[in-house]
Amino acid sequence: MRYLTALICLVVVGILVFPGLAGAQDQPFPIELKVGAAFDVCASGQIVCPARTPICDDLNVAVPVDLPGGLGFRGVGFGTTLCSAASSAGPRRVFLITVR
Repeated sequence: MRYLTALICLVVVGILVFPGLAGAQDQPFPIELKVGAAFDVCASGQIVCPARTPICDDLNVAVPVDLPGGLGFRGVGFGTTLCSAASSAGPRRVFLITVR
């Protein structure tokens, strides 16, 4: 029982001392692309690479692609969608992609 209490205290102190690590991303990172253009996620500095597990809400607007520098998103049709990728260190990063 003592160990459980100590573990709970450590978790609570960790959350209070490092609130930035416990919080989520406030706003998606905005990206504007033209149809056929790609955004290099790793080169942008918005995520720690190698990035993995990409997800896009609307594949008619943007799709995940492999680029020479790592993961990217390519604009395939007009519109706006949310895409995200898991970082090798830290939380998942969300991108608001607008294709014009």
